[in-house]
Amino acid sequence: MYNSKFISGFEVPLPKMTDEVKKSAYQKGEPIHHSRFSLGFSEKRNFAIYTAHNIDGETILPEGHFKRKDSFKNDPKIPRKLQTNNNRGYKKNPWDRGHLVRRRAMHWGDETEAFAADQESFYYSNIAPQHKKLHHSAWGNIEDWMMDLADEHKKKASIFTGPIFTSSDPERINLEGEIPIRIPSGFWKIMAISVAFELRAAGFLVWQRDFDNPEPLGFQPFLEQVRITTIEYLTGLNFGNLRNLDPLRYGIELGDGRGLESDAQATPINRAAVITKPYDIFLF
Repeated sequence: MYNSKFISGFEVPLPKMTDEVKKSAYQKGEPIHHSRFSLGFSEKRNFAIYTAHNIDGETILPEGHFKRKDSFKNDPKIPRKLQTNNNRGYKKNPWDRGHLVRRRAMHWGDETEAFAADQESFYYSNIAPQHKKLHHSAWGNIEDWMMDLADEHKKKASIFTGPIFTSSDPERINLEGEIPIRIPSGFWKIMAISVAFELRAAGFLVWQRDFDNPEPLGFQPFLEQVRITTIEYLTGLNFGNLRNLDPLRYGIELGDGRGLESDAQATPINRAAVITKPYDIFLF
């Protein structure tokens, strides 16, 4: 299950749901725990509201250590009728079965535990319909970037992921008589990691419709980076103190007493000019 104290010296709790989100959540939003990740599930939309997992950059196993087997299956901890499975959501349509908790993000530490967590990542509670171009470009690249960041710096990280639900999400029915599903508008990720003995966090957001373009923009982390408060507003989730650790939050006071000289100094445009490597995303 997700460990809120995974990053030594810090606590990163699961997000809290607003009362409105709880009303549409399975078991009133109580988290559902698996061996290496936890999630909140939407009874109304039949997808996860959020997922949460940890990565240990010191013990990440090599790429391809476990051969992939697409063993998608129903989550035994959620009623089957609430889950969007292969027939209902992904058969004979252009949407990919996109992992929220990435399969390879389970590949660290003890091999037996890592393989078991790999298999659990194929639960339909951890899957959502993703545009093929998003799945194989920006979304996958954000996941690669996070894995590389933890691996390169031998860091422990806590990561939250989920879909964006809106009132205008398109409805999809694959076969006659099926209960329709609605395709999420987009997806978000938040990564918490320690930088210079301080906890930092950054949020990222991608929209499905952006990838209808035959040639979507190439991936750069800062182009997808958004304020954590933006993700909170769009999802009805509360990430507590993480919003205060976000380098895009204007006017934040740093631990050594320095502050940003002006709001303009904190804008993504100006920050983009100095971001030369992934770690810089988390720096002020």
